[in-house]
Amino acid sequence: MQLYVKKLLLLFIVITMESTAQSNADFTPKQAAELAKNYQSKALLFREIPQFDRDSTVYYFDKATALLENSRPVQHQLLAEIYRDIIDRGNRSHPFIVVDSLAAKGMGHFNNIPRKDQDILLKYDLLQRWASIKVEEGELKAAVDLFTEALKLIQDDPRPEVRAKFLRQKASFIKRYGLPDEQKDFDKLTDQSYAIYKTLDQRKYASEIGGIYQSMVLRHIGINPDSTEHYFSLIKGNLKINKNPFSYGWYYAVRGDFLSFNKKNEEAKASLLESKKLHETYKMTNVDSYTHTLFVLGDIALEEGKYDETIDYYKKVREISLANNFKVSSIDALDALRDVYEQKDNFAQALAYSKQFNEEYLAYEEDKNKRSLRENELQINVLEQEKELDKNRQVQIIFVVIIFVGLALLALVYWNYKLKQKNNVRLAVLNTELNSKNELLDRKVVENELLLKEIHHRVKNNLEIVSSLLELQSAQIDDPSVQAAMLSSQNRVHSMGIIHQKLYQSEHLTSIEMRDYFVNLGDNIRNSFNAEGKVKIDCDMPELVLDVDTAISVGLITNELLTNAFKYAFEGKQDGNIKINLTRFGPNDDNLELRITDDGIGKIIGEKSKGTGFGTMLIDLLTKQLNGTISYQIENGTKVSLIFAKPVVL
Repeated sequence: MQLYVKKLLLLFIVITMESTAQSNADFTPKQAAELAKNYQSKALLFREIPQFDRDSTVYYFDKATALLENSRPVQHQLLAEIYRDIIDRGNRSHPFIVVDSLAAKGMGHFNNIPRKDQDILLKYDLLQRWASIKVEEGELKAAVDLFTEALKLIQDDPRPEVRAKFLRQKASFIKRYGLPDEQKDFDKLTDQSYAIYKTLDQRKYASEIGGIYQSMVLRHIGINPDSTEHYFSLIKGNLKINKNPFSYGWYYAVRGDFLSFNKKNEEAKASLLESKKLHETYKMTNVDSYTHTLFVLGDIALEEGKYDETIDYYKKVREISLANNFKVSSIDALDALRDVYEQKDNFAQALAYSKQFNEEYLAYEEDKNKRSLRENELQINVLEQEKELDKNRQVQIIFVVIIFVGLALLALVYWNYKLKQKNNVRLAVLNTELNSKNELLDRKVVENELLLKEIHHRVKNNLEIVSSLLELQSAQIDDPSVQAAMLSSQNRVHSMGIIHQKLYQSEHLTSIEMRDYFVNLGDNIRNSFNAEGKVKIDCDMPELVLDVDTAISVGLITNELLTNAFKYAFEGKQDGNIKINLTRFGPNDDNLELRITDDGIGKIIGEKSKGTGFGTMLIDLLTKQLNGTISYQIENGTKVSLIFAKPVVL
C-alpha cells in the first residue's frame, strides 16, 4: 500500500517540478536538488532495456548538471555524484570526444566538497572511471597515475562489497597493463572477487557479477567447451536482472562466435542476428561487439558460398571500424576481403586489398612496437609499486596483530575477573528489562494492527462515499454514454474498495487472497448490470495471495475486462458464462497468468472499439506497470490472457 502511494506521489512531484522549471528559474537549493535527482533518475532509466535511449540519457543528465551549476550555492556533492554516473563507460551515453572533460568536471566538483564531508568511494569511482577513459584515449601514463591513486583509497577497506570491487578492478588493471605471465594474477584476483560477490545481493551487484561471468567465458572459450557453456548459462540468467543493453549485445555476439567455432552454424546465425538486431535497435553500432557480430556473420556466409553477402558484411566492418578507430578489426576486414575476392577469382580486387592490408598492417605493427616499449616501462613501475605496497602492508599487519593479541590477552584476564563478580546481577537486570520490553512490544504490535485496520476501514468507507456520489450524479444525467462512464467509474472505485475491505477483515494486513476477491468483484459488477440469473461467473482457481500494490493493478484490469464482457459479450443472448482464473506457472512458479474467458458473441477482428477507449488505455497502462503482456483470442467467445512476473516481496 505504501509503495502504491509513493509511486503516485513521485509522479505528481516530477510533473509539478518539471512544469515549474519551464516557468521559473529561481529555485531554492532543496528544490534544485530534488529536480536534479529526478532528471538523474530519468537518465539512468533510459540506460536500461527496454526503454534504452542514449539521446534521452544525455538530455536528462545535461539538464541535471546545467540546473545545479547555474543554481546558488553550487551543490558540489550532488554534481560529483551525477558526473560519476555520466562517465561510467560500462553503459556509454555521452559522445566519447567529451567524456574526458566531463570526468575532469566531476573531479573538480569533488575537490570543492569540504574535506570532512568527502566520500572516499565517490572519489574512487571518479578516479577509476577517469582512468578508464584515459586508457581508451591512449594516455597510458595518466591512466596509470589515476588508477594507482584510486586503488590506494580502498585497498585496506574491509567491507565485502568494497573488497570485491577492489579485487575485480585491480584484476582488470593487471589484465590491461600486465605482462603475459601476469595472466595467473588476473585469474586469481577475478576468482577472489567472484567468491565475495556470491555472498552479496545478486540483484544489487548484477552488473559486476555479469562482468565476471564474461571474464570466465573468455578464460575458457576455445579450451573447455563445458565450462564455457556453464558460464554462458550464468550470463543468460544474469541478463534477467542486468538491464544493460551492452551486456545483451556482448552475450549474443560472443555466443554466436562460440557456436560458429563449434560448427553449429544455424544456432550461431540465430544468436548473431539477435546481436545485430539489438545493436541496431538501440543504436549501439559504434562498439566492437557489433563489428565482431558482423565479422562472424561474414565468416558463416563465406562458408556457405554466399560471396556477395560476405563482402557486404566485411565492408560494413571496415566502415564502422574506420569511423570508430578500431584498428585491429579494420585491418582484419581488409585481409578478409582479400580472401573472399580471391575465392571469387576476382584477382584484381584481391590484389588491391592485399596491398592495402600490407601497408596498414606494417604501420600498425610499427606503432604497436613503439607503444609496447612505453607500456612496458609503465608496467614495471606499476608492478614495483604493487609489490612494495604489499610488502609494507604485510609488515604493518604483523605488527598490528602482535599488539592486538597482547592487548586481547590482558583484556581477557581482566574481563573474566569482572564478569564473575557482575554476572548474576546483570542477568537479573537484563531479564527484568527484557520482560518489560516484550510486554511493551506486544502492546505496540496490537495497537499498530488495530490502527492499520482502522485506516483500511476508513479508506474503504471513503471509497464507498465516492461510489455513492457517482451513483447520485449518474441519476441526474440523461445521456446514456455519460451514465455508462459513471457506472464504469463506480465499478473501478468499488474494485479498490473491496481490497481495503478484505484487508481490515483479514489477519494479513499487507496481502490479499485473490480467489475470494474475484468472487466479490464479479458479484458487484453483475449486480450493477442487473444480470443476476443471466450470467454465471465461475472462479475455479486455488487460493493465491498477492501484495496490495499488485492486487490493485490486477483488480482494476479484471474490473475493466468483466465490465466489457457484461457490456458487449452477451448482446442478443439470454444467458452466458464467464470464467476467471489466476494461476502460477514457470520453472519455479515465478510467473502468474490471469485468464478471463466468456462464451459470448466475440469481437470482430479489426472492428473499431466501442465506448471511449479509456478502459483499454487503462488496461495497457496497468499491464506495463506489472511488466506483463496481454493477449486476446476470439474463438467461441473471447479469451483474455495477462501474463506477468510474480512480484518479489521485499
